[in-house]
Amino acid sequence: MIARTLGLARQLAALRRGRAGARPLRLAYGRIFHEACAGSPVPTTRADFERLHALEGDALAAVTTLRGSELAGYLPAAELTGFVQAARLAGVDTVPLASAMAVPGGPLTAACFAWLLDGLLARLDAAGPVDGVYLALHGSMEVEGLDEAPEAVILRRVRERVGPAVAIAVSYDLHANLTAGLLDGVDVMIGYRTNPHWDLAPTGFRAGVRLIRVLRGELAPVHAWRKLPMVLGGGTTIDFLAPMRGVFRYLRQLETRPGVISASLFMVHPFTSAANLGWAVHVSTDGDPALAERLADELAERVWATKDVALPPMLAIDEALDQVRRSRRRTLGPVTLVDVDDIVGAGAPGGNTRFVQALVARGGDLAAYVPVHDPAAVAALWDAPIGSAHRVTLRGTPGYDQPPVELDATVAARHEGDFGRRVRLDVGTLRIAVGDQPPLPIHPKFWRELGLDPRKADLLVTKNFFHYRMFFLTTSFVHLPVESAGATSLRSLRDRRAAVPVHPSTPLADWRAHEPALRAAPRLEAPRATATARGRHAPAP
Repeated sequence: MIARTLGLARQLAALRRGRAGARPLRLAYGRIFHEACAGSPVPTTRADFERLHALEGDALAAVTTLRGSELAGYLPAAELTGFVQAARLAGVDTVPLASAMAVPGGPLTAACFAWLLDGLLARLDAAGPVDGVYLALHGSMEVEGLDEAPEAVILRRVRERVGPAVAIAVSYDLHANLTAGLLDGVDVMIGYRTNPHWDLAPTGFRAGVRLIRVLRGELAPVHAWRKLPMVLGGGTTIDFLAPMRGVFRYLRQLETRPGVISASLFMVHPFTSAANLGWAVHVSTDGDPALAERLADELAERVWATKDVALPPMLAIDEALDQVRRSRRRTLGPVTLVDVDDIVGAGAPGGNTRFVQALVARGGDLAAYVPVHDPAAVAALWDAPIGSAHRVTLRGTPGYDQPPVELDATVAARHEGDFGRRVRLDVGTLRIAVGDQPPLPIHPKFWRELGLDPRKADLLVTKNFFHYRMFFLTTSFVHLPVESAGATSLRSLRDRRAAVPVHPSTPLADWRAHEPALRAAPRLEAPRATATARGRHAPAP
């Protein structure tokens, strides 16, 4: 009740400011974004953020205009650009804080997280009085030695800085592991609506519009959420394919109903060490907790109904190579082999050597492009003359337990960029991109930078579940999931420890029996107790 009273007072104060013309609303914005994989032997450090995306102040403001490029080389407009445009259209001032993003990987070091959080808070302190704050976060970050969700720490520290009278909006990735800490003290919460995630800018725009309406006294959000005891389901989980197509259509329909502010689904990133993993749904309504509770239950039921729709069949590497040979569509473009056990886009290190091993032994008739993380090989070959021949032993990521593969290879090209240093090795018709950083070939430029045309390959090995499809839409038309052995093994999820019985490890007929315990479970297997939800969050039934 106290929090709701503060929220109403805040909205009325902002509304009076707007009418009196004392000053326009000032909204600060920033990002700390990372998705962690507990099975990766490679920790994420400050250098990983600085290599991909780390901006602040005027530099951040410059890339969040419509003429800027927020995530250079990948998406010109992402969440912060969408948010800034919502503010601009509403005549609201914006204050850039800091924005940092790294390729998914192992948990962040404590020093890296401190650098990120301290930098964001320092910029917030320097910003002066603000009426609202928008943060673009992931929801599946992990930090070494931290026994709670890092995003919960970020939100708590920001709330401590700005006090109770400032409104906070947050957006999360569709694969966030939603917990009470990720909602605590938050006025507006928005999730991605697409998989692959092309709607980053619309997500920020939606968050901005709602935050401004809260500050102008037009909305009084209340929240309800449900945590489902499931970590896999929904088939491929692609938003425009069955069965998830119907669920995402329903989310959009919910937001057209009177009194509904937002509706979100979070399909959880399952490769962290969290014991409270589970899909989740969230509904926010305009001052109507009963409606929020009822719709959260309805949405949870729809999502739960998809749990038994299985993933596509997983192939062994040799089976996949045989399918490539038989594919008639290969004449239209390369077949993509999705290395599901070593997905860099989900935090694996990318050092799987098993595809190279199989192609050297049995793939001489196929033009294949394969990325491999092997820092030692790059260090040994970086200064080698282009065109020189070498006896090379690929061992993959240190500590990743991959089979060594001996090659007689030619150094054909090298490149240094977003993914560190890469050396191209040619072995017959096989092209190997060996990097000293985890490779993420979601864009054709990954291969072009090494002098390769993806269209001329018979097969491409990718290290991403979904996002590469956006960039290879007109290049590759056949996609085969392939099992190897690595940090993102879907098969291993059936054996992981959890706070409560979860699908598919345990056959469950209903989600309600275990939902309260899953919501209340600590994040890790043996952490200190988590805080209870507070403020405007409606209680679970």
